Amino acid sequence: MTVTWPQSAKSEFGKSIISATHDLHENEMFSDEGLAALLDAYPRENLGIWTFGQHCEGEAPAIRGGAPNATGAEIMEAVNRGTIWLNLRESNKRLPQLQPFADEVFGTLQSTIGRSLMKKDMGLLISSPKVHVHYHLDIPLVALFQLRGQKRIWLYPADDKHAPTKVVEDMVHMLKEEGLPFEQSFDEQATIIDLKPGMGITWPQASPHRVQNENCVNVSLSCEHMTMGSLINANAIYTNALIRKRFKMDQRLPKAVTPTSIGKAAIARAHKLVARKGPRKSPTPVTFELDTREENCVRPL
Repeated sequence: MTVTWPQSAKSEFGKSIISATHDLHENEMFSDEGLAALLDAYPRENLGIWTFGQHCEGEAPAIRGGAPNATGAEIMEAVNRGTIWLNLRESNKRLPQLQPFADEVFGTLQSTIGRSLMKKDMGLLISSPKVHVHYHLDIPLVALFQLRGQKRIWLYPADDKHAPTKVVEDMVHMLKEEGLPFEQSFDEQATIIDLKPGMGITWPQASPHRVQNENCVNVSLSCEHMTMGSLINANAIYTNALIRKRFKMDQRLPKAVTPTSIGKAAIARAHKLVARKGPRKSPTPVTFELDTREENCVRPL
């Protein structure tokens, strides 16, 4: 298996959208039968199951579900028939057969950009035909690789207009999910990319985006990671939220590593050691279960 990044990635990484090519999709592991086997092997309590309403202005929260008793084959049936989005987080750690894929993605990216990568989390994304993932952002850096199906991704500038500072701070403090309020006028500044198998992209940290599947099951690898610079920026945002709460002072999202952001990152690390929040837990309750006996494979709780 191979992943190829352009030579420009070293100078453009973290500043602009970068495209890659790969052959990771040429593996039977990502057929419906192969995915069902992976779902059976993956710890069910860690499986992220979501559904989404219609795309609209404002913020439309995603709906969280569960599948405590479903088999992998039944989950894949729900994906094919319903409107379901699955995230197998840390699949590189929880599914040994996927570790080589993570090694190739992260290894080639690290050698190309000449920087060490940390907090490497490869999520396996499996989603239904026509699913629309609402407008949101990720705090880590992300490299997204398409394995099956086709999807369109809209990427927006990482500024206060498209990603309000207070909302991003709440994400870093795990007070809310990754969703953002959307306005249709934002599309005027969007970069649109149609992702097909064999394609991959990465984009600047905290760039808002939304995703629309074509009429086919989609399978992707979402490879989250941090560089030292992006980790400092994330921790600076954490401290900005503390300053806002304590002193009622607005802070700008950091765009680059500066002595100030390094100092804020140090404060964040110290605060986290005292607070000991532990691993991230979703603030959204589970309100449905997958059930293939239902017409849309969703049974409200």
